[in-house]
Amino acid sequence: MRKKDRERFLKQAVALLLSLGAKQDGGETYRFTLETKAGRLRLHPTENTTSGPGTVFTRFDDPDAARHLVDCNPFSGKWNHHYFDGTVDNAIENLTYWLRRVLA
Repeated sequence: MRKKDRERFLKQAVALLLSLGAKQDGGETYRFTLETKAGRLRLHPTENTTSGPGTVFTRFDDPDAARHLVDCNPFSGKWNHHYFDGTVDNAIENLTYWLRRVLA
């Protein structure tokens, strides 16, 4: 995938997070937070360096509540979205679907 496409993924992922109400709180590991049905979700979108458009690393603060909504790690609350193949549009569409499922 071209660098230009990876940059577009990152720009669109950030725009999506902000449109869904995410706050940019400047954390070192996770740049954004979003309030969900399972409490706070921390998010960090990034471009992939090898293949595909990008990844959105996420982690719920309350793994126990989150595991009843999605298939996250029941111990750490990690719920990462890796897009190693496909188009930028498909990746953003998939990310939109999953984030809207957990919104409060």
